[in-house]
Amino acid sequence: MPSMYDDIEEFHEHVLNLEKPTQVGIISDEFILERTRFLNEEVEEFTITGMSGDMVGVADALADIVYVALGTAWQMGLPFQDIWNVVHSANMKKVRGVTKRGNKNDAAKPPGWQSPEPAIAAILLRKIDET
Repeated sequence: MPSMYDDIEEFHEHVLNLEKPTQVGIISDEFILERTRFLNEEVEEFTITGMSGDMVGVADALADIVYVALGTAWQMGLPFQDIWNVVHSANMKKVRGVTKRGNKNDAAKPPGWQSPEPAIAAILLRKIDET
């Protein structure tokens, strides 16, 4: 069964006629701004549909947010599953608590918690070395 990332690749190759990226990188400032606008549009849709109680709209908006985020990662050549794995591992070491956001149910970084960023950097360096 194809993964969500496989679906994203299929969409970008067959609908948008884009070739699979061979390098990891930030494409351009324009690309970053375009993708930010796109993500913000989907987040706004989530907010509007959620505040109106529209569960179908909420579900669609959440799927669109993931679709745009994964598409952005794909276009940037990111080995997203590997990155996801290290972020998930780091998140699983957090504890329930209140953070600076002030949410009642949040995941707080306990003493000694380590950021996933060094592991992400290593993943990206390996990917760059492959190309």
